Amino acid sequence: MATHPVIPTFGRLLLASWTPQARASVALAFAALFWSGNFIAGRALREDIDPLTLNLLRWSFCLLIFLPWIGGKAWRHRVVVAREWRLLALLGATGIAAFHTLVYQALASTTAINALLMLSLTPAAILTGAALTRASRPSPAQWIGTLVSLLGAGFLLLRGAPTVMHSLAFAPGDLWMFGAVAVWAAYSLLLSRRPADLPPDVALAASIVPAIVLLLGATLLHAGARPVLTPHMFWALVYIAVFASLIAFLLWSYGVDVIGPERAGQFVHLMPVFGAVLALLFLGESMGLAQVVGAVFVFGGIGLVQAVRPHPSLPPLTQGRGCLCKRREWSK
Repeated sequence: MATHPVIPTFGRLLLASWTPQARASVALAFAALFWSGNFIAGRALREDIDPLTLNLLRWSFCLLIFLPWIGGKAWRHRVVVAREWRLLALLGATGIAAFHTLVYQALASTTAINALLMLSLTPAAILTGAALTRASRPSPAQWIGTLVSLLGAGFLLLRGAPTVMHSLAFAPGDLWMFGAVAVWAAYSLLLSRRPADLPPDVALAASIVPAIVLLLGATLLHAGARPVLTPHMFWALVYIAVFASLIAFLLWSYGVDVIGPERAGQFVHLMPVFGAVLALLFLGESMGLAQVVGAVFVFGGIGLVQAVRPHPSLPPLTQGRGCLCKRREWSK
């Protein structure tokens, strides 16, 4: 029987009486919680460290922790890793290097709550990208839902004030976050092409390496001021590298492995809820009328998209040639 190293022994004993679906739901909820905390930490560090350096330190620290654990398994899959190097490089460039740098850049000039609400557009962005690449054939209801979500995003960008359109005085952070959503959609479509013989944890470790190379080069070219490592920055980096990076990604992969990518994707929608609570507690942020109205449209559109099942003659949106991860992959 396969074991899941992402869940400690005590946790497996505690959840032994739960159904696999329930355990997967708990794992996905915690992944969403940890990722929400990443937005809070990034916002808190906005004046202490630049986005490129923060992202570089995050994934370098994560790889140092992860490598002793995954090194042997990665070596056993070295032939597959070498075969899929192009895909892994693209995954690292988009989902690790570009996405998180854009998020941290966005958090320098917009609130964590606004950034998380913008992130809720990701399902609609993936739907649009899948249609453009002919990976899926969205239904009319799904397109309507996408348009409703985009309307909500527009309301967020305009801060509820149509006069902003005339002066084009968008908050820079919102535009950076809009770019981050597009990059994450590209990453998700690339991730659906992961072959079944490449385990998700090995794929994660292998994609971190090219991302670090890209981030290191960009950081050297940027030549920004060296950050001063303070105690609060150190513990924020520990949280981001361990919980928001390593543990969250592995919990997410475990959840997708058990209940499938389509159902798992719905847990992303917990992030604005978790993030709003965390931002209120740790950053003193609050939600204004523009955020509330924008959120209603964003989630309304998401509800329309999620309510429609994929066309039976086509593969699900996030299922490619190998995204149906078998549980045995975790024990290889």
